Amino acid sequence: MSNNILPFEYVENRKQNGLKFYLEKLSLKNFRNHVELDLHVNALPVLIYGDNGSGKTNILEAISLLNQGKGLRKSNLQDFLYQNTENEPNYLWGINADIKTPKGKFNIGTGIKDNQSQKSRIAKVNSENFLLSTLDKIVKILWITPQMCMLFQSGMSSKRRFLDQLASSLDSLHLSRVYKFEALLRNRNKILMDHKIDEGWLDTIEGHISELSVAITATRIDLINELNNLHNNELKNNLLTNNFPPVEVKLSGKVEILLSKNPALEVENYVKLMLKKSRFSTENFNIGPNYTIIQFINIEKNKNTDFLSTGEQKLVLISLILAHARMLNQKFNMSPILLLDDIIEHLDKKYRKSLFEEIMSHQSQTWFTSTSKEAFDDYPGLIRKIDLLKVKQSNKAKYDFRHGEV
Repeated sequence: MSNNILPFEYVENRKQNGLKFYLEKLSLKNFRNHVELDLHVNALPVLIYGDNGSGKTNILEAISLLNQGKGLRKSNLQDFLYQNTENEPNYLWGINADIKTPKGKFNIGTGIKDNQSQKSRIAKVNSENFLLSTLDKIVKILWITPQMCMLFQSGMSSKRRFLDQLASSLDSLHLSRVYKFEALLRNRNKILMDHKIDEGWLDTIEGHISELSVAITATRIDLINELNNLHNNELKNNLLTNNFPPVEVKLSGKVEILLSKNPALEVENYVKLMLKKSRFSTENFNIGPNYTIIQFINIEKNKNTDFLSTGEQKLVLISLILAHARMLNQKFNMSPILLLDDIIEHLDKKYRKSLFEEIMSHQSQTWFTSTSKEAFDDYPGLIRKIDLLKVKQSNKAKYDFRHGEV
């Protein structure tokens, strides 16, 4: 394993004009319904069109896995594996991409080594092993899927997971802290249920839980402060040029309140004390990032998204992702690659035009999927159109932009 040191480091607030991040090549092996797929494109926006079930979303999912996390479907690793209809054993799947950045070209690979490694995936940068969190330092990737439009109708745990995925773009270690926190919490609960109490061991576990509770909450607070400040500044200076509603995000919870009034170390000690008190108590302490309440507010209507129509909720989601992309560009000069899965057809002409205009000013590549290329006839610039059916029918499913549609 490498020491997780890249040959470059992005420095916060370093201004560089004309930053551009884009995939130049994407190769899939035994991934979902793609036995083998090679796409060669350039910096233009990419539209992959074809029938439902042809594998369009699978391609975007593969791109989303070039960052840490579980990708845009939140799937288990075994679900990515191509299912051989002849029942021959396939244990390997892999994704490989060449990504152009202002610091040069990087080759990123991810997948599983063998059948024994299915519980975790590996990451390689320029053929060297790295931690998955390293990938977020090379390129940042955001996405919108139809399933995400149900976010505001889902439970609070789904909202927290959504926010944590966004927060990982601010702190590449955030998701690993969340996973470690959840694992330690399960471990603690198991010890308490088994009634085999080792107080020294519990003290150690609860110490780690309290540290992670504060770190996770602090990163979430940083994220919403950045997003809220961005929208407030855009509203104040009349900089909002699209029709998507500005959004305010609110967090509430005991750790959030404590951090607003006390140093982090004092909050850690308090959380640890509460955990110790709750070991054998029937009282509900409800303290930690797993109890955070998240609210999304449409600023223009001064309404919580819980009370908006599904159409209005979709606009809020798009607004959040686009604002997050602008924030990353302003804060880190790392405009993210955007993945927009089957979104355009479900927008009316007004919002479609607004989204297209936002994409035109976006500093990095955007990938669209659609069942119809005609939905993009009014796109105001050049866009690379890939007929997935033709690609899959070609020799070894290879596609080169020089022979495609624009």
